[in-house]
Amino acid sequence: MGWFGGSVPAKVSGVSELHENANATPQFLEDLPPKFEDMDPSSALANKSRRQQQQYEQERQATLMDAASKLSLSDFTVERFLGMPCFREAMITGFQSMGVLGAVTFLIHKNFSRSFNWSMCGFFLGNIVGWEQCRSLRRRSFQMMEEARRKKEEKNKKKFEQHQQEADDQYEKFKEFNDRGN
Repeated sequence: MGWFGGSVPAKVSGVSELHENANATPQFLEDLPPKFEDMDPSSALANKSRRQQQQYEQERQATLMDAASKLSLSDFTVERFLGMPCFREAMITGFQSMGVLGAVTFLIHKNFSRSFNWSMCGFFLGNIVGWEQCRSLRRRSFQMMEEARRKKEEKNKKKFEQHQQEADDQYEKFKEFNDRGN
């Protein structure tokens, strides 16, 4: 009896590696021809015709209308917004301030339209505050990471220099010991 109730034991097939190219020499990356041409950007521009250069200059000086014409509906998907680093935090802060301002205004004035207006203002104000706060925290954390990376590099450099100095001292002692016998 097997694992799944079969009375016949399973047969194991012998798998062997296929060595068709056993005598072939290995190919290394440096032996292969390049896929793309290595061309300096300045020489690439020099090789273009005059018309292409003018078209390139026109593309570089894009206007606001050009940018607006390139927008599409697929640019405004939920997945795209959720992929932004601080979008979630900004929305949470906006909804919280919307709720607080709307509720407080409604409890004080008992006017629904006035409380709705204040809640919308609170939503946008909360979004802006949440976005800026998150961006500030991210900026500060990136600065701290860069500072830590820089300090680690300096520490490693000092350690390497110290190691080199110790190696030089040991080499001098080694030379003195060998010269002593002559």
